[in-house]
Amino acid sequence: MATNESWDGLRLDGNTVVLGIIGDPIAQVKAPLPLTRLLQARGINAVLVPLHVRGGDVAGLLRAMHALRNVAGIVVTVPHKQRVAGLPIELLRAAREAQAVNVIRRTTEGWQGDLLDGAGFLAGLVRNGFEVKGRSVGLVGAGGAGSAIALALAAAGAASMDVHDADDAKRAALVERLRALGHVAGIWDAASPRDLVVNATPAGMKKTDPLPVELSAIRPGHTVADVIMEPATTPLLAHGQELGARIVHGRHMMNEQLEAMADFLFGGALR
Repeated sequence: MATNESWDGLRLDGNTVVLGIIGDPIAQVKAPLPLTRLLQARGINAVLVPLHVRGGDVAGLLRAMHALRNVAGIVVTVPHKQRVAGLPIELLRAAREAQAVNVIRRTTEGWQGDLLDGAGFLAGLVRNGFEVKGRSVGLVGAGGAGSAIALALAAAGAASMDVHDADDAKRAALVERLRALGHVAGIWDAASPRDLVVNATPAGMKKTDPLPVELSAIRPGHTVADVIMEPATTPLLAHGQELGARIVHGRHMMNEQLEAMADFLFGGALR
């Protein structure tokens, strides 16, 4: 057998560094192949593999995976972002503020986590020509991704933010966190004027999902953004386009995050 094996132009051998992406469910994730391609294009012999993990098994999995010396890190997706942040790991600033994590890397002591959803979403908006400063925002979703996006938009100068979530406690906690940081935030009102409407929930992944916002909340000239990768154009984005709004697809957030994840995971040597 050859020393180095490859498939589809990618390297896979005994020196390959392993990354996992955990979620429940996991079939919907799109990151494994593009992140693997990105890393190997950078000359890093690594692969990202999907791992279907139930909530109660997450802590045990992290302990077990830290014992695997060729595991460099783990990408965290729904619904585990806030659960992982609550474990005894080191959190960087964005993860501490949002109390959510979407990527962790190994350290000699354990794991170090960060939250790149907000920065990735913001970069995707900017790349699509949307200027956040001074704009009003309507945000649906106060979970891990929604919290990260809210904090990033607020830090970038959003004038105000209305938040909605089916979980009243999560919504209230995010509004309070924004206010404590000196930002103008309140509860979602479909009738309120706004420049940007954001869906940071899974609503739209399935054909049977209800729309995450009332169509009356979208008007011509608005920008409507979704975090969902598949379908590429969610029902919310399709309706937004029909109503004369500019739309921003979820892939823009993912593409920006992949670069940031590669930097975070392999900015230094594997320890």
